[in-house]
Amino acid sequence: MAKKIRKQTYSLGQYLKAMEKEVIRTDQDCQRLSGQWNANMINELLYTVLTDGYIPPIILGEETSSGITRSWIIDGLQRSSSLALFRYGNKAITRKLDEYMVPYQRKVLDEAGNIKRDAQGEIVWETAECDIRGKTYGKLPEELQDMFNEYQLETAIHQDCDITQISKLVRKYNNHQGMSVNQKAFTYADNFATDIRQITQNRFFLDVYTCTGKGKINGTPERVVMDMVLLCNYPENFKKDAKKGFSWLNENATLQDFETVDNLLTRMALLNITPGARELFNSKHAHIFVALFKTFAELGKPDDDFGRFLEWFINTGNNVMIDGKSWNSLNEGLVSTRDANVVRGKLDFLVSLMNLYFEKDRIAA
Repeated sequence: MAKKIRKQTYSLGQYLKAMEKEVIRTDQDCQRLSGQWNANMINELLYTVLTDGYIPPIILGEETSSGITRSWIIDGLQRSSSLALFRYGNKAITRKLDEYMVPYQRKVLDEAGNIKRDAQGEIVWETAECDIRGKTYGKLPEELQDMFNEYQLETAIHQDCDITQISKLVRKYNNHQGMSVNQKAFTYADNFATDIRQITQNRFFLDVYTCTGKGKINGTPERVVMDMVLLCNYPENFKKDAKKGFSWLNENATLQDFETVDNLLTRMALLNITPGARELFNSKHAHIFVALFKTFAELGKPDDDFGRFLEWFINTGNNVMIDGKSWNSLNEGLVSTRDANVVRGKLDFLVSLMNLYFEKDRIAA
């Protein structure tokens, strides 16, 4: 029988040190990435801590493997990472804060800087206020630094969990907190979550893939990797719905499927892809062009030829007609760019266009 949830209270200093030493882990594979909160949310959190206000308990999942116990953050990653960034990352409280004067007590010093004492030899204290706007941890008065470190942080710990149970807990506890569709869907890929996250660190996602800063942390890169693995290895099983796609991979994919995509991305990152061609590799079409590169790789041509094809494509090829349609016309009036038939149709079109390009190139040679 599973043990009950254990409650434990840490001082905030203890908790953040445990995070820093990776006794408490922030990188559970299916957990959404840190950085989801805006500056105002972080400001309010820090003000709450410095004024000894209430923060809901952090939820942890405890996993024991080969006699080694690790705790994973299930719910509270944004709070934890924001507090750690302030304590250790020189993060400053911004100027936009509704309440910013924090009262505290401090020892009274005389003109020589010595602590004042009364006639009975007791330390003389006074009440002071600190404007915390623009302050980093290091710029706070020592008394407020102590208040920060001594803040009592409650945790609730689910004991004796395995990785699958922890992924389910992540999904459960984040159900009410506005996880994006992609972030929630990703929790269904617990068998390959580590492999997917590793692929998002491929140089391709830095040098070729184009997305906004928010797009990098809202689960979109993980979903794009899922799309790539499906379209490269199981095109007939491509799923419009991200949850269904992740679930299908979780049950049917192999490690080699992910290695294949990772190798393709590594090769593509080495190509001389111009800024114009990079625009093709967005969240709507990156998986299609990576699957196209997989087909190209099977032709046995030098990889640089694919870069030349992309440049021709953005300048001329996107208007070339095949069976009465061009790439530009394929993208007109679509209700959903993720519809499986639309995605497979675009890939088929591009394969035909690429074959036409290299056939003409061979004849011209």
